[in-house]
Amino acid sequence: MKKTHLFLILLAPVILLPLSNLLGLSGENEPIAVVAGSSPSFAKVSPILQNKCVDCHSPGMTRMPIYAQLPIAKQLMAKDIATASARLVLSKQLYSGEEKFTPLMLARLEGALLNNTMPPNLYLSMHWADRLGAEEKQSILTWIAEERAASAWSADSTPALKGEPVQPLPLKLDLDAKKVALGDKLFHDTLLSGNNTLSCASCHSLTKGGTDQAKVATGVRGQQGPINSPTVYNAMYNLAQFWDGRAKDLQEQAAGPVANPGEMGAQWDDLIEKLKQVPDYQSAFTELYSGQGLTKDTVTHAIAHFEQSLVTANSRFDQYLRSNDNSLSANEKAGYELFKVNCASCHTGPALGGLSFEKMGEQQDYFKLRGGPLTEADNGRFNVSKQEQDRHFFKVPVLRNVELTHPYFHDGSVATLAEAVKIMAQVQRGKNFTADEINQLVDFLKTLTGEYKGKLISQLTAEDIAAH
Repeated sequence: MKKTHLFLILLAPVILLPLSNLLGLSGENEPIAVVAGSSPSFAKVSPILQNKCVDCHSPGMTRMPIYAQLPIAKQLMAKDIATASARLVLSKQLYSGEEKFTPLMLARLEGALLNNTMPPNLYLSMHWADRLGAEEKQSILTWIAEERAASAWSADSTPALKGEPVQPLPLKLDLDAKKVALGDKLFHDTLLSGNNTLSCASCHSLTKGGTDQAKVATGVRGQQGPINSPTVYNAMYNLAQFWDGRAKDLQEQAAGPVANPGEMGAQWDDLIEKLKQVPDYQSAFTELYSGQGLTKDTVTHAIAHFEQSLVTANSRFDQYLRSNDNSLSANEKAGYELFKVNCASCHTGPALGGLSFEKMGEQQDYFKLRGGPLTEADNGRFNVSKQEQDRHFFKVPVLRNVELTHPYFHDGSVATLAEAVKIMAQVQRGKNFTADEINQLVDFLKTLTGEYKGKLISQLTAEDIAAH
């Protein structure tokens, strides 16, 4: 081969790549000015986001290249935009500061920057000018930390840690003590089941991390449920309830198992009549729900009010966030650093999760790795939405008290926390953690065990729970 031919072959990509950039985008969007009163940090970040993120994360504002209608290019770009938009949508209102970025949005932005996954390498091969520089990345990270520091969730954090992706749980709650006590009694009362054998606490024992520590729940007459029981502790931080999010809030969730024939097996009309035969309930509902009395709505409201009180504050990690640097060991701190890079884009906020639905098996097929037949429960969010893009999506579980909420995952298929960490790294992040990294992460996760009624929940007894 002649040297000139070889030179042209080697030079071709260099020629084509600049050409694609020169031909590239078919015009610039009109810059969106930030609203008055926005922070200097956001005023600096907004143009970066507008210039570097708009093409995939802002449907309707996307700047399309002149080759966008070519068959292969059109399909590839449509897929990129759909994938990016499913993760994060940036609107004019967000670019301008009219709307605030949610904690989940901030976590996803931070995660992409820490892992150098945005913009993707394939996109950069055609649009290298969109690569984020070190100064731009730092500007965004600084702004994210400032946004978190301004959040009410960070009020109790020590100043140096207010910008962390995790915030301490509150030490005090503003709840009606009498309604909490009423809900507590109902939560533990077997009268709520059809045959008077089960209570809410049967599947959500407060001495077992708010779960039953079983693979799947057991209902009336020994019926085995289809899915693992999620913890009731800190459930108030969930965007919705149940693994598939079919209940919008705690009150709606409280109504479901009672009338489910495979769970508590009661009928609400019969249950209300049964509760009305108990003088203490009659008097309590008359006092606390004036004009309503004892109804399905007031019973579920009382249970939900009690469940709002199940916030397990003052874990060792919370103590660290509040300024006690000695509450964590060096190994646990190393685990937290690993967690921030690899896990916090989904497990974020005070409860370390519960704020989004995520695909189980983002990088690797979890169900193939697990083996066995697929079940209806494996469909996840799809069972509610009936949208194919929601298949195998589940509400991100909260990680507070996770050392006690075994077995793990929606199918209860994993017995140990170390194995759960290993599998999540594989299927969600596409990583194989070393034994030391797994040990560090597990050590960190164990610092999330908090207190209820002034006692570590790992040490709670039935007598502690019964004491009002």
